[in-house]
Amino acid sequence: MNLEKLYIIVIYYFCMLSIVIPTYNESKNLTTLFDLISKSLKREKYEIIISDDNSPDGTSELAKKLSAKYPIRVLDRYKNPGLSESVVDGIKIAYGDVICVMDADLQHPPEVIKKLLNEIKYYDLVVASRLVEGGGTEDWPKERAITSYIATFLAKPLTKINDPMSGFFMFKKDKIDINKIKPRGYKILLEIAVKSEIKKIKEVPFIFKDRTLGTSKLTFKVNILYLLQLISLYYYVIVRKINRIFNF
Repeated sequence: MNLEKLYIIVIYYFCMLSIVIPTYNESKNLTTLFDLISKSLKREKYEIIISDDNSPDGTSELAKKLSAKYPIRVLDRYKNPGLSESVVDGIKIAYGDVICVMDADLQHPPEVIKKLLNEIKYYDLVVASRLVEGGGTEDWPKERAITSYIATFLAKPLTKINDPMSGFFMFKKDKIDINKIKPRGYKILLEIAVKSEIKKIKEVPFIFKDRTLGTSKLTFKVNILYLLQLISLYYYVIVRKINRIFNF
């Protein structure tokens, strides 16, 4: 039995937490990220899934190399690129009963994972939130703050979550039908919140910082995809309400 098969067996039987991290050109951040996750989750059973969109900077190769030191699996994606798509594909191969989704750019502090893990015992979905008491943003460009505010305002009728734009959250895998999640754009949490109908939700404050290494993936195209996602979700909610009223 080779080491890879042994690892899969061990993870399958003992892993409780799967950390799904979508990546594209994040090689500069991986070593620091994995080290911080390891320090934050001492004595916890977890795996890290790097879902990589064919990064030309060697992200996948470095993650595979670091798997000798950390509990990492790498999913190489060559088709249908996109952050939400990467997250969904990562969730599908996860062994853990609990899924944590976070970015690789260190804007999501790894030490917060432990706080989310403590709360997930009592809730179905725990969100690392910038928009509850104790949360916030630091060193963020004004234009990004305005864009985030508008995006959050447009999503408010769809969910009770204060920070539905957060890309840092944790949920119990058996509470979500992953086949209902139709990825589009960057806001996977909003999609999950609307289509899973989870009731027990907790928001944990954290401070979001601007990235220091690598480049932002937020573009005009991403904003257009978000608007299309909103239209799709509003349509989904309206149809669901009609079906309930008429018992379809």
